[in-house]
Parts: sequence; C-alpha cells; structure tokens
Amino acid sequence: MTRIVAIAWKDLRSTLRNVPALAMMLLAPLALAALLGFAFGGGQSFSISATKVALANADTGAAGAAENAGAVVASVMKSPQLKGIIAVSGKPSAAAARASVDSGTSATAVIIPADLSSAIFGIGTAAPKAVVEVYENPTQEIGGAITESIVGQAFLGFNGARAAAIAASGLATANGDGDRAGKLAQQAAAKYMHDGGAAAGVSIAQRAPRLPGGKTTKDVGVTGTILAGMMIFFMFFGANNVARTIIDEDRAGTLPRLFTTPTPRQTILGGKFSSVFVTVTVQAVILLVAGRFIFSIDWGRLDAVAALTLVAAAVASGLALLLISMVRTPAQAGAIGGGVYLVLALLGGNFTGTAAAGGTYAGVQKLTPNGWLLQGWDTVMRGGGLADIGLNLVVPLLFAAVFFAIAVLRFRKRYA
Repeated sequence: MTRIVAIAWKDLRSTLRNVPALAMMLLAPLALAALLGFAFGGGQSFSISATKVALANADTGAAGAAENAGAVVASVMKSPQLKGIIAVSGKPSAAAARASVDSGTSATAVIIPADLSSAIFGIGTAAPKAVVEVYENPTQEIGGAITESIVGQAFLGFNGARAAAIAASGLATANGDGDRAGKLAQQAAAKYMHDGGAAAGVSIAQRAPRLPGGKTTKDVGVTGTILAGMMIFFMFFGANNVARTIIDEDRAGTLPRLFTTPTPRQTILGGKFSSVFVTVTVQAVILLVAGRFIFSIDWGRLDAVAALTLVAAAVASGLALLLISMVRTPAQAGAIGGGVYLVLALLGGNFTGTAAAGGTYAGVQKLTPNGWLLQGWDTVMRGGGLADIGLNLVVPLLFAAVFFAIAVLRFRKRYA
C-alpha cells in the first residue's frame, strides 16, 4: 500500500506542474457548458420568450347581439394563462398593426375585421363571411405558428357558438316561432361562449415524469444537463493526460527498471491508477462546485453525487491505463485516445448532456460506460437517490475493472 501511495504521489506532483493540461481539464468544460447553457436559456429549462403580437380589433358588433366577437378574441389573447406565450399590444388600425411587424417591433399582427360579429351571430344565407388576418414576419416562424394556433383555437369556440345558434334558430322556426328565431340564435351563441363551449367539462393537468419508486421528478436546467456530459467527457481526457506519464517514463527507461524490481506489476499500475483517479476526482469536484455556485445547478443528493463522481473517475482511470498500454508514443496516445473518447461521447450522449434519449439510441447508450453514468446523473438531478441508480453505478464499475485488468495483462506481456 505504501508503494502505491508513493508512486501515486510522484505522478500527482508531475501533473500539478503541467499547467496547460490543468487548464484544459477545468476551464474547457466550464466554458462549453456556459456557452451552450446561455444559448438555450441559461440555468433554466429550455424556453422561448413571449411572442410579441400587435392586435387591431375593428369589429363593430352585430345588430342586437349581446357579444362582440372581436372583443372575445382579444380577451382570449390577453388572458393571464397566455402571458408567458404571447405579449399582446393593441393597435388603432390594421395599418398600424402591420407597421409594427414591418418595423420589427412585433413578430405577428392579428387584424380582426369589422364584420366578424355579424359573421358569427348572423344566421341565414345573407350572413357575411369574415376574414381574420394574421400578418407575420417570415423570419419569426415559431411566433407565427404560436399566434395562428391561439387564434385558431379561439375560432373553434366560435364555430361551436355558431352551430348552437343555428340549432336554436332551427328549433324556434320548427315550432312556428319564426319571429324569435334570430334572438334565440344570438342568445344560444352567447351562452355557448360564456359557458366555455365544448371544453367546459374538460380540464388539463400537468404532471412531471416519475422515478421508478413513484417519486415526482424535478426539472433539470439546460446548463446542468450539458455540464454533466462535458464533465464526464473531459474527465476521460484528463485521465489520458495524466496516464501519459507512463509513456514518458517508458521512453526515459525508468518504467522498465521499475518493472525489474520485486514490486509487483499490479502494484505499480495500482499507483498509476491511483494518481489518475485522484486527479480526475479533484477535477470533477471543482467542476461540480463551480457549477453549483456559478450556474446555480442543483446536482442532487450528496451521497448519490459522490458515488457517481467516484465511479466516473474509476472508469476514466481504467480506460486511460488500457489505452496507454496499447500505444508507444505520446502522439499515438493523443490520436488514439482522442478518437476513442470522441466515439464513446457520441455513442454515450455526452454532447447532449443528460437529456433522455429514446428508441435505438437509448439502447446504444447502454453499450458505453459513460452512457450509464449520464443516465445516472439524469436520475440524480431529477431527485433520485442511491437506490434509483444502482445499475448506473455497478455497470460502469464493471467496465472499469475490465479496463484495469486488461491493462495489467498488456503491461505484463510488454515487460515480461
């Protein structure tokens, strides 16, 4: 044990002198996570700002009607439930609404014609047909689609109101009360809209996904999602940089001489493994602390976070030793290691962070140790504990043990 500590301490001092490598291990993942996180909404979940809509309501109402259809549309668009989706500003005319879009002040404009109420409440063949105009900036595709959807939903209710009016008018006419038919039609349409239409008996409940134990999950911010993936990715690279000291010692002749001593090869490699393990663990802890205090990321329960961090460090260390055992020069270590880590990151999903994958890709993720780790981070960041990530700890540990065992066998064969 003393020899393992001595070898590890020697390598750790060598690593601390490599300032460029330390900067890459710590600054690069923080910078990438910050840039991507801020691009997609900072520390919060992905969101888009409210679409600015210019509204021009020219509806004059229908003769004898108690409701103004244009006013109803305006009230729907300005309702508190939609204030986070659209921000409506009234305009005095259609020209002013269009000008607001042309100048870039608004993304879309909704122009309600003067005869809208007559088209809604007027019953009979002489009832006019009204056209509501949605004028939009072609570069604001999302805002235009949102506005069209909201206006379309409002007019679904009007269609129901018109159907109710026609039905009431038909019943009155069939009963020989033709004089009251128009009045009853308008009353039926107004009541339909006041009562909420077809959706009156329907409510929408939002519910978050649940963990296997039935616990409700927490929302995970974009920056945390990305930083978790970047952290594991750069732990792999950091481990590779530290493990390259083996190649330096091999070329200097100190490692072959060390293997000729009575010290077992697994002890020597155990010391190398320990130095890599400590380095990448410290790297991960610094990134976790920075993420918590700089980006306000809630990583989850401390015991589960600690377990995932240590297992990730073990995987990175074992894989680094395995790759170093297969190369002879630093150039080979950089090229082969970079290629292997990049492939693992693509297959495991490091570049999408802890974002849940589905279908075939979810199965591919489980072929890699980093894929299991990322799924574990996703569970912990959503409120899970150690009991919820058992497999996400055991499977990567098995990968780490296999990597280390193969590395020992290859070094034993090289220096036999």
